[in-house]
Amino acid sequence: MDRIAIEELFAFTEFSWRQYEELIRPLGDELLTTRAPGSGWPALGDALSHMCWAHVRWLADPDRTTAEPEPRWRTWVELETYRRRVIEHDRRYLDSLDDEELLRPREMDVDGDPIAYRPADIFVHTFLHERQHHGDLNTLLYQLGVEVPIVEFRFSLPERRLER
Repeated sequence: MDRIAIEELFAFTEFSWRQYEELIRPLGDELLTTRAPGSGWPALGDALSHMCWAHVRWLADPDRTTAEPEPRWRTWVELETYRRRVIEHDRRYLDSLDDEELLRPREMDVDGDPIAYRPADIFVHTFLHERQHHGDLNTLLYQLGVEVPIVEFRFSLPERRLER
């Protein structure tokens, strides 16, 4: 996975977050804490907090996964403040790596196990982890009676229509 592909995943991750924000935020903070049985998550805010925390777990320290506890944010302002902080850190870390460093395997302590990963692999893992939880968000929203957004990669791309 090269820098260009990682940048596209980065952009899609941000696009996706904004799609969910535009839907969820106007419905009020109460929606974040409303129980949604059958989803696997206690509430929507728990799933969203976890998605943001994964960036901390995998990207806060290039040498190891973090032991920082997973937060449970209860308001959109808290959640967005946390997300901005972790995404800005991701951006600084990505920008600090040249293309060779991005693709060079390095040892990473993953919960006590030394494993060789390229930083590129960890970025992709983190972005795809967030994407995998979109199904959880959609299930939670459905359980709460909210129509789910269509979040597709192609919609995050710049306009590519051809003139005929």
